[in-house]
Order: sequence, then structure tokens, then C-alpha cells
Amino acid sequence: MPSARHIEVEEPKADLHSLIREFHGSNIHNLNSLHGRGTVLFAEGEPARCVYLLRTGRATVSISSSEGRIVMLRIAQAGAVLGLNSALQNGAYDTTVKTLEPCRTDSISRVELIELMQQSQAGAQAILKILSRELTELTDRAKLLLLPQTASGRLAKLLLDWSNGNGSVDRVLTHEEIAQMNCSSRETVTRLLAILNRQQVIRVTSDSILIHDRLALEKIARG
Repeated sequence: MPSARHIEVEEPKADLHSLIREFHGSNIHNLNSLHGRGTVLFAEGEPARCVYLLRTGRATVSISSSEGRIVMLRIAQAGAVLGLNSALQNGAYDTTVKTLEPCRTDSISRVELIELMQQSQAGAQAILKILSRELTELTDRAKLLLLPQTASGRLAKLLLDWSNGNGSVDRVLTHEEIAQMNCSSRETVTRLLAILNRQQVIRVTSDSILIHDRLALEKIARG
């Protein structure tokens, strides 16, 4: 493990990636890893020994029940910090993170993370901002799952949230994975997508879902 040194950076808006690079200096390349699609970065219940910073790519963040039911909480985008809350608690990871596509990550051990917080006010503030953002995201996710009372409403809300400026959604998730985010079954997702496609609210292609009638989809999402 590289020896720590005092960090003079005290800018409140400092990026955590930059602070960690400053902390490790020239040894940061030892912590940079490339992961293929479908790689589990860490699993729910494993000891939280380090924190991952997603440099490129996307990854799913999920939880599971004792019966094996999986609920996908969110899709982490490049720039996300993964496993932070669990590492700070010095406990087990409370989620499972799996790559959706090839990803590059930096990592920092829990011991080094605590040292970074102690040595740098900017580091501590950056970490608090990340935790606050995570709480907001989880609250928004809970609203998405609980407020639309129907599976079709939850699916419509997901599609609207995922759509880009062109009204299209990349098909990076399988129907099973969409069901895990929608708290429904794969069969239900397949059936609802087919209905929306038939009604020309969306158009399903091999690599994307195109939103044709946004107003209609918004009405379904409010249902």
C-alpha cells in the first residue's frame, strides 16, 4: 500500500477522483482496472474493503431477497462512486454492482478512504456531497417504484427517464433486467412493450426503443 502524505488541496468543490489521484500520486495506475461486460465488482454481503470509482461505462446496482428475488435500484453512470456508504460503515456491501458494458474503474481501500477524509477537508466535503446525492437518487427511485400503481405506469416512467434528447432508449438491458427495475416479471415487461409498440406509443428495434407518442407515455406514467 502506498504511503500517505498530507494533501494541501482544500477547494470545497474538488472532484473526488482528483483528490484520490493526488493522494496516490504516481501509483494511481496500480488501482485502475478494466472490466468486461457482466463483471461483478462486488456482491451484496461481501466485506466492504474498498470503494470503486466508475471512470467509463455503466453498471447495475441491485439488491436481493432471501428468496432470490432481485430488484435493480439504478444504473450507475460514468463518474459514480460505488460502495461508499458500506465502506464508511466498515460493514458488508449492501448492494451488488455488475457491469453492463466494458468499464474502467479506480479503487481506493477503506483504510485509505478514511485517511483521505482525515487529511483533506475537500475530500471529506466531496464524500458528503456524494452521500447526499446517493440519498436523493434512492428517494427518487423509491418514488418511481411506489407512486405509479401499475406495472405499465412504472414501465412508462422508466422509459421516459431513460430517454435521451432524441426520444430513444438504448437497449442495454434485457427484459429480465427491466423487470428487476420495474418490480414485475419478464413476461409482464415483454407483454407491455408489445402493447405499447402495437399502439404506436413506442417502436421497438433491435438496438433501441423509440418513443413516438411522448404525451401518451406520460399519461400512462401518471396512471
